[in-house]
Amino acid sequence: MLSVQQGLKDEGVSVPMTKLCQWFGVAPRTTYYKPTRSPAKVTPELAEPIKKMIDAEPSFGYRTVAALPRMNKNTVQRI
Repeated sequence: MLSVQQGLKDEGVSVPMTKLCQWFGVAPRTTYYKPTRSPAKVTPELAEPIKKMIDAEPSFGYRTVAALPRMNKNTVQRI
């Protein structure tokens, strides 16, 4: 949509984005949507002791691994 609007602007025709969306049958909010995914925020300082604990005792589940060093279970699950 932005390229169409830019092309029309280059030709000397100024058309609002909402009008273009009506013409093409597209919701205006979809033209501006840019999905982003942030990387997992696990620091190596937290990951290293947890990995050592899992290697030492592979039968431990994530709840046990999280409870021993008193960490959040979600952090343990990300690792």
